[in-house]
Amino acid sequence: MFRKIKSTVYWIALVANIVAIVALLLVGNVDRLQPAEHPWLSNFGLGFPIVLAINLLFLVFWAVFRFKTIWLPLLGLLICYVPIRKYTPFNIKKEYPVRSIKVLSYNVFMFAIWDFDPDETNPIVDYILKSNADIVCLQETDVYGKHQDNIYKAFRKAYPYHDFVSMPAPGCQHMMLLSRYPILKKEQIKYKSAGNISFAYLINYNNQEVLVVNNHFESNHLSEADKQGYKDMVRAPFEGSTTKTGSGRILDKLGRAAITRAPQVDAVAAYVKKHLDKKIPVILCGDFNDNPISYAHKTIANHLTDAYIASGNGPGVSYHKSGMYVRIDNIFCSDDFEPYEAKVDNKIPTSDHYPIYTWLKYRPKY
Repeated sequence: MFRKIKSTVYWIALVANIVAIVALLLVGNVDRLQPAEHPWLSNFGLGFPIVLAINLLFLVFWAVFRFKTIWLPLLGLLICYVPIRKYTPFNIKKEYPVRSIKVLSYNVFMFAIWDFDPDETNPIVDYILKSNADIVCLQETDVYGKHQDNIYKAFRKAYPYHDFVSMPAPGCQHMMLLSRYPILKKEQIKYKSAGNISFAYLINYNNQEVLVVNNHFESNHLSEADKQGYKDMVRAPFEGSTTKTGSGRILDKLGRAAITRAPQVDAVAAYVKKHLDKKIPVILCGDFNDNPISYAHKTIANHLTDAYIASGNGPGVSYHKSGMYVRIDNIFCSDDFEPYEAKVDNKIPTSDHYPIYTWLKYRPKY
């Protein structure tokens, strides 16, 4: 009797493990889907860490109860190596070479000015100035009055070349580029959005033109109630009668945002490709408002290297509010550069985003 029960449990666990591997493979490849055709499914990349955790639990299960079957979860993890690496890369740390440039991208959440007196030291501004970054791409830099005077003055003093973008209503979107290298030209990359923008700059890096693109792609427009609902579902997914309704509402909003975001990303990718075809090196930064397994990320990665995947370690959570912990801030570069020591810095929680930075070594192609 015991042997029969043991055999039944074994086969149930075996089938469940295979299902988990298939789920990991499918969820890990949803970035191939066009959001306009599959708005819900295109956001399933957000669930990748959950499916990955289930597969890791199977690895532990077989290691404890039937070691000779451990090959199955190992094979599954190997098959899904590419999406696993996208979501949580691991790299051997290599120190950045001399004459590398440090690039920082940061959604500053309006510098959280409501928490500070205008004459106080703003921790976000202080962090940026102390970062000693050579190129800084900032998003959500909306700030007014004396706060604006003090912040702009500090940045102008530290960075000889700078650009402060202020878009009119209805979006009223703001962003900044701070640079130690001359800005030769700037251009807005046109796409449809009520409040999100992308700006491209040509800078002179040691007599080499380099394209720097600062992006803030379509926001997900989740209310505080939506975010709290998401947090409650993550904590207790099977409790409460509103779980199904709440998840559907959130997926609807995420789907609509993904549909709007897709052509924005397509426009930026086409703009970047045009410059790559002219042999112009590219650095692309910003808040993608989308996870590493998404159409937005994959579309840009088709042309550029994700500096965090190439040189960072761990999941690199950059958005950290309301239980929605995910890497949505990115730095990409063309293969004219080699990335080193990319990191999401969680030591400054003032904004709802953490800053992401990397060092890039220019290695011209001949």
